[in-house]
Amino acid sequence: MALEVRSRSILRFGVFEVDVRAGELRKLGVRIKLQEQPFQFLTVLLQRPGEVVTREELRSENLLIPSLISTTA
Repeated sequence: MALEVRSRSILRFGVFEVDVRAGELRKLGVRIKLQEQPFQFLTVLLQRPGEVVTREELRSENLLIPSLISTTA
């Protein structure tokens, strides 16, 4: 799935659009409610397409959600 960047604050992928400045995720123009931490997590990943984002990097941004961390790697 390709990432399209309309501006620094708008990121599009598939039928989704992330407005970084407004803190909104939209699907086909309809706003989807997303809590702040998952939204920030998604934004970090979208801003680095094709790159590996390490746990340490996410931890430094306070974006790790303990219940989602796999302890087996």
